[in-house]
Amino acid sequence: MPSWPNSNETSDDDDEYMSEFSSMNMEYFQTPDTVIDPSFSGLVTESDRRCILHRERAGKFVAFEGTDTGRRFIGCATEDGVNCGVLEWVDAPWPVILQRCLTKLWDMYHEENLGRVQDKEAHEIEVEKLKKELDSLGHQYSQLVDDVSKLFDYQDG
Repeated sequence: MPSWPNSNETSDDDDEYMSEFSSMNMEYFQTPDTVIDPSFSGLVTESDRRCILHRERAGKFVAFEGTDTGRRFIGCATEDGVNCGVLEWVDAPWPVILQRCLTKLWDMYHEENLGRVQDKEAHEIEVEKLKKELDSLGHQYSQLVDDVSKLFDYQDG
């Protein structure tokens, strides 16, 4: 059975953990999207670095979002539940001009995606209108066939 410390007791590890946790910048809790890079992936084995919340070995990732695209970082490797985010950036921030270029590229990407979504929605609306028109024409055609049939029956009778 595990032994639980009294609420008044604290260990040096707990103090170090809380100190590390409280001194962290909140941006660390935001994990960027990542891309697979075989040369920088897996769990960190070179150090004892562990994620803050789960106390598990951290993972190696490459960011694929915003101005951090392409930057390598050490972060929480947990895929289930709460992710601790970025623990440490391996690469320094990109030069400002490159950050501006990345921002512009991501803006263009999002704008293009938004345009595709809007085009798809407009296309779906047009398809619905055409389906309704087709149903209406089908109904009118059926009515016309019935009327012509009645006319021939009238002429024959």
